[in-house]
Amino acid sequence: MNKTMYELHWHEVNGEFSRFSVTPITVIREGVLPGCTGVSITAVDHRGDTFQGSSLNYFETEGQAWEHGKEGLAMAVRDFEKDVARLQKQINTCRAYLSKL
Repeated sequence: MNKTMYELHWHEVNGEFSRFSVTPITVIREGVLPGCTGVSITAVDHRGDTFQGSSLNYFETEGQAWEHGKEGLAMAVRDFEKDVARLQKQINTCRAYLSKL
């Protein structure tokens, strides 16, 4: 079996998100290994390293991988915006109280 799937990579610089990328993997085995109960894959990544994992963590097309990354990033932005709004409210409350002292 030689099936191409796609892997999504999240990159950080100094612990902060910088970008994501998509790379192909070549699936060389898919099925249930002896002693296991779930389907897994054995694949080779873009560096030539062989690994095992769940096919659920990879994408059938490059476009699906990019779309999943964009959706994940959009969700993160929404979560950060909620955090900023909550923190801004706390800052305003602290400033109001501080101005009364």
